[in-house]
This record gives sequence, C-alpha cells and structure tokens, in this order.
Amino acid sequence: METTLNIHADILKKITLAAETCQMSRSEMILTLIKKIMDDVSQPARFGAPIKYQERNHEDESTTFHLVVREDDYEYLLDLRKLLKMSVSLILACAVKKYLGQPTQTLFTDNNRYKNYVIVKEVVDSIICWRFFWGYPPSIGNFIN
Repeated sequence: METTLNIHADILKKITLAAETCQMSRSEMILTLIKKIMDDVSQPARFGAPIKYQERNHEDESTTFHLVVREDDYEYLLDLRKLLKMSVSLILACAVKKYLGQPTQTLFTDNNRYKNYVIVKEVVDSIICWRFFWGYPPSIGNFIN
C-alpha cells in the first residue's frame, strides 16, 4: 500500500543520514522510527480530541514522501494515528526528535518488533470488544474461539 507523509527538510536530512548509517532505506528507517514510538505510549490521547498536525513552517521546505508499506504496517499507522490523535507525519517528526537527537540511544533492537498484526473480536457481557495486537501474542490460541 502507498501513503504519503509531509516531511520538513531538516527532518528528512536526519532520516537520510540515519538510514545511510544503518544501511537501510529511508522507508525502512521511517517505519522503524514510527514503530519505536509505541514503546513510549503510556495512555491514549483524550477521546474526541481532534487530530494534531505539524505546524507549517514557511522558512522550511516540506517534501511529500511516498511511503510504500505492507498492509499490516498501514493498519498499524492508522491505529497509532487514532491512538495518539496525531497525523503520521507529526508522529514521525516527534520520533526523529526523540530518537535521532540522542546519538547514544539504541534505536534498533529488533527489526521485527511489530511485524504481525492481529485483530480479535470478543463479546463480553453482550458488549462487542475488538483487540488489536501489534505483534504476535504467544498465547493467541486463548483469544481465538
């Protein structure tokens, strides 16, 4: 699937440098950075809050970056956007500031952190519940009826 991100020039330079250093594509670097944000989410944004977008900076040129992702990664991006109430472009900008601004921090521990994506429907006391798993839970058999 293809999606587009608006990336400020300074942020794209940092992504490009990090991708070259790690010998991966910019697209792989972008997905790695965005997925790393999930480790730091302690609770979702306020229910009903509007989606926040990047501030427009007239001095800085933005680039429309075409990102081709697998279907499960695309769904992951949509879920994270809804959970954080932020555009994917803003999530990426925050990730670059957080993870590429600290050269001593280890960014890459496992390239397959959120490789699998599972959605399970449960009915609890007549209430329909949906569980989203970013990664493959070891006890998935307990959730599937």
